Amino acid sequence: MAVVFNTKSHFDDPARQNMVFYIRDNIESRIKCVANGDHAYAFRDGLENMRGRGQVIVVLKMWRVWIFFSYFGPPELWIETVGGLSDFRFNPLLPEVEEFSQSVNNSDPYVRRHGAIGPL
Repeated sequence: MAVVFNTKSHFDDPARQNMVFYIRDNIESRIKCVANGDHAYAFRDGLENMRGRGQVIVVLKMWRVWIFFSYFGPPELWIETVGGLSDFRFNPLLPEVEEFSQSVNNSDPYVRRHGAIGPL
């Protein structure tokens, strides 16, 4: 569960359509996420429906963790959708999401400036 920011869609190449976005948790860890194929379209549409409602909290389920080691810098870590098992929800009605939202409101300077929304 994390706050969504910095989204970018890549729908130009029919063979590799994806949506890249970053998430930030309540201790300001930032993680790159890649939604592929149908998940990319669903993520884009769902995020578009959340427009104008403040910060969006997303809960990810069954995403694959990838790590790329480089000789010239720190390893790069990202998570990516895994076929039909992957899922996500924007601002679900869960007590954990409400607690997370309060925690983010208290700890994240960006969210304190721009606001976060609770469950819909």
